Amino acid sequence: MSYRDATAHYTSPKRRDPVKTMLEEIVTHRVLRDAIARIRPEPGRPLRVLDVGCGTGDGLALLTERHGALAPLTGEHTLDYLGVDIDPDMIDTARSLHAGRPARFTVADMRSGPPAGDFDLYLSCGVPYSHLPHEGVVEVLTGLMRRIVETRDSAVIIVDVLGRYSVEWTPMWPRTRWSYNMSFFEDATETLHDQMSFFDRGSLDEALVEAAARAGARLSGTTFTDRSVLAGRHTATRSFNPAIPPYRTLLNELARGNTDVVPAQLRFEPPAGHAPRQVERFFATFAERWNRILTAVAVPSAEHAKQLATALFAWEQQAQQGLGVGHSLMATVVVERPTLT
Repeated sequence: MSYRDATAHYTSPKRRDPVKTMLEEIVTHRVLRDAIARIRPEPGRPLRVLDVGCGTGDGLALLTERHGALAPLTGEHTLDYLGVDIDPDMIDTARSLHAGRPARFTVADMRSGPPAGDFDLYLSCGVPYSHLPHEGVVEVLTGLMRRIVETRDSAVIIVDVLGRYSVEWTPMWPRTRWSYNMSFFEDATETLHDQMSFFDRGSLDEALVEAAARAGARLSGTTFTDRSVLAGRHTATRSFNPAIPPYRTLLNELARGNTDVVPAQLRFEPPAGHAPRQVERFFATFAERWNRILTAVAVPSAEHAKQLATALFAWEQQAQQGLGVGHSLMATVVVERPTLT
């Protein structure tokens, strides 16, 4: 599938709404920060990053730009960045958007193996792995892990996928791969559709473990992070679950200081569906605190509306358990060459 008609979305200022800048980018920034902290770079050598499925280069921006009160994770001149994507139109857009910056972008199909190079961090954001069937995800991860075992003692991989148990698509919970539409694309001329794979913590961990076994690698310190539990873009479109409130739209309006939003509109009822007990317990606990925040704060002024949005964003971040209950699920893992005995 070509993303030629989606270029308008990735270059649209409207894409970076308050939810993206105040919640999603903050969560991803912290995941990247924690990943970099696990890397043991050689003194004086730049951080070497391969951005897998880089799209238009969001990973580069996340590494080198300030996000709210969070300082850039690396300077442009202390970063050796290579972004790869299978779609030529995305790469062309990335090169245009980041022209003049010390970064490289190239067309590559990761199913054929990673490009030549020795990298500290194999980054992904924007759920590129979900474009592959589950076996394809394992194959790509196996190739990355083999490269790590062949070239170095350890490196870090971040895998970003769609969360299976998001409230955005409760009716689809029984399935792990289905036709997903990008009806949330800003300024796009048409809606894109693609078969996408969805993961919970268990299935993503199984993919990582299987890849490590095939590559002869050892995994250390795997962590999982949910992003956008009630703020995913399809809570605005409600394309797959029209029964939920338009949470993202309402949260954006609160964050902009709109006093017309009634807090009760954001009330969350735990979903009932084909989910593991751990997921059901999570949503029950999440709903109790979320709804308590809504009843504790009125919005008589723009400042109060912004305070309510901030409190709800904070609870999203505090509550997440990396179960695959958000729009996306991120796994961070240290991949090591086994020690010979």
